[in-house]
Amino acid sequence: MEQEFGTVRLRSGHHMPSAGFGTWNPEAGPMYEAVRHALDIGYRLFDTAPSYGTEELLGRALRDSRVPREDVFLTTKLPRGSEYGVRDSLESSLRRLGVDYVDLWLIHWPTSDGTHIETWRKLIDVKNSGRVLVAGVSNFSPRQIDELSSITGHVPEVNQVKWSPALHDPVVLEHSRASAVALQGYSPLRASNVGHSLLDRIATRSGATVPQVVLRWNLEHGITALPRSTTFAHIEENFHASDLKLTRREIAAIDRIAHAARRIRGRGGDRPVGPPN
Repeated sequence: MEQEFGTVRLRSGHHMPSAGFGTWNPEAGPMYEAVRHALDIGYRLFDTAPSYGTEELLGRALRDSRVPREDVFLTTKLPRGSEYGVRDSLESSLRRLGVDYVDLWLIHWPTSDGTHIETWRKLIDVKNSGRVLVAGVSNFSPRQIDELSSITGHVPEVNQVKWSPALHDPVVLEHSRASAVALQGYSPLRASNVGHSLLDRIATRSGATVPQVVLRWNLEHGITALPRSTTFAHIEENFHASDLKLTRREIAAIDRIAHAARRIRGRGGDRPVGPPN
């Protein structure tokens, strides 16, 4: 796995765009228009899941946009409780999306009883049928990924986790790099303190917005961020975060926000909240 301009090259050789667009829990009308606008300005990675209720509108927006299917990287997920119907779950997602394949298919959540290991085996079997290009997981810890890999012999190519400056975890990041598992970060803005003074100073210095600073910080670490918005101005603002430049000192300072946040939580403060993934 290596980061290139605008993309992350995955272990299998597939290229995943660095700028992603999330479609969690929308109002259907605004989200359809939001996806169409995101496609128009250049977004090419879109994230959905059966539980979001957005697969159908995402597929319709893609068809209506006339952007070639092969130019778009579609991610959806295998929901909890699907371990006995993995193939059926994929076929249902493909039907709702109106496509012949998905670029990335993720186990949405690990299970407390370890049944996700057998589910992972079944997901890999279905992937090998050709209807999935890349297989991965979501919300898995480094230990759970190591367990999957050692027992099944198949290492996930992607792990989608909640990620923001307040949730930055060097252990997870280092494990990801050492294992060649690409990270996708959901709730990058909702899980951030956009009023943080350091982020505000960096944004002011660079003539950018705080959301752009947060998204660019994700990209600097090779993490594909998945912001969600139905406001056209915010969609454009988020997309152009890649134009921003951060210094090494600024990146390191943003990394340290998580350490301070953990101290606050240790004194009884709350962990930043985001939408359920």
